[in-house]
Amino acid sequence: MRKQIKGTIMMLAVAALAFSGCSQAKPDSSGQAADSGKKQESTFKVPTDPVTLKFYVNVTRLSDLEYQSLFVEPLKKKYPYITLQKLEGKLDDLIAGGDTPDLIMSDNDWHMPLKQLNLPSDLTDLIKRSNFDLSQIEPALVKAVQNLEPGQMQGIPFNLNTGAMFYNKDLFDKFGIPYMKDDMLWSDVLQLSKRLTREEDGTQYIGWDPRFPDHLVSPYSQPFVDPKTGKALVDIPVYHKILDLFDQVYMQPGYVKGKTYTYGPGGFTDKHIQAMQADWVGKLISDILQQEADGNKMNWDMVTEPRFEDTLKKGRHALGDILVISNGSKYRDQAFQVIQMMTSKDLQIELTRTGRLTALTDPSIKAQFAQAFPSMKDKNIQAVYKYPPVPTPTPNIADKEVQTIIRAFRKEMALNKKDINTVLREGQEAADKKIEEMKAQ
Repeated sequence: MRKQIKGTIMMLAVAALAFSGCSQAKPDSSGQAADSGKKQESTFKVPTDPVTLKFYVNVTRLSDLEYQSLFVEPLKKKYPYITLQKLEGKLDDLIAGGDTPDLIMSDNDWHMPLKQLNLPSDLTDLIKRSNFDLSQIEPALVKAVQNLEPGQMQGIPFNLNTGAMFYNKDLFDKFGIPYMKDDMLWSDVLQLSKRLTREEDGTQYIGWDPRFPDHLVSPYSQPFVDPKTGKALVDIPVYHKILDLFDQVYMQPGYVKGKTYTYGPGGFTDKHIQAMQADWVGKLISDILQQEADGNKMNWDMVTEPRFEDTLKKGRHALGDILVISNGSKYRDQAFQVIQMMTSKDLQIELTRTGRLTALTDPSIKAQFAQAFPSMKDKNIQAVYKYPPVPTPTPNIADKEVQTIIRAFRKEMALNKKDINTVLREGQEAADKKIEEMKAQ
């Protein structure tokens, strides 16, 4: 993020830190305020000797500015004896070189690769010793993390992500089409896309890019691998239904041009040739606000993400950025203090106001979503929260490998003209083969 976004976030960071400094009782080394009315017994006494925590961001979004405003500056204020050293590079290479991180920012969808490296530790003891209140966090997120390793808590969520449908009001106006509404169906979106996918004055406009099949399958809580048989769940009816929708998108005149068959999110946020884009809210709003900061404004709004008839009013599966403490870290207590800070109300307000979704249940924090930016004040913010997240499916160590195979269906259908039955059959065979290879390793 640059220019206006940078300035706004930094001012908020300073304000939040000043507020926390004057409005709260002074924290002790456990990170708990000395509140005489609500004292709790705690055995979480952390040494205040200076320590450096190695910090790694694993396949999730954290700009340099956010790193400074959400992690570095607040730590200087609250725990000045804790310094973060942000590691860069491939995680495997860092570990091989002796740079194993103490604290990892990841998400529950990408936890299995961390488990393959035996990195996540169980935080249950730290939660108990510090009297950390898990009930303040969205229950679906807590359950999603508990689902990663039954009987353990291998991370703490600090922000939520969910899906929504974004649309370019200028393109709807240009072609005389009424704006989108909440609670639409994917069949409605397809019909709109057919009206909006057209060439006008030498520009090819795209109605809708459906992005990835696993995005549309998310509200079904559909696992990638059968937890009972260990076989991939690829050639199944729900993917046939989803790929039929993709097939109809690709058949629109002008949609597939040469080797181009995907347009989002850049076609929506940057080029403004795409009318509709469903995506994870945190990512797309960040992209839109960055474009606005760079002078590339768009007249847009959002509605609830459309659904099939059998998943009405259901959100995507519970997904959150989580903080993981590595096995073998010498500074587990100090790393947990960083987690306490990130889930405090002050920090949650700040990250919510600057475009992330709070992991906490507090409605007063939710109401401040992206309100640091004037352009957000007239948007349909309630669309973000309207559908509650569904349970995450049972995870498997091979999830990401199977997901990669499923996402490759788009190219096979759009460019190689393979029919749905063929791509599903071949995908099932490839996924099962990959799972067997991983078992052998």
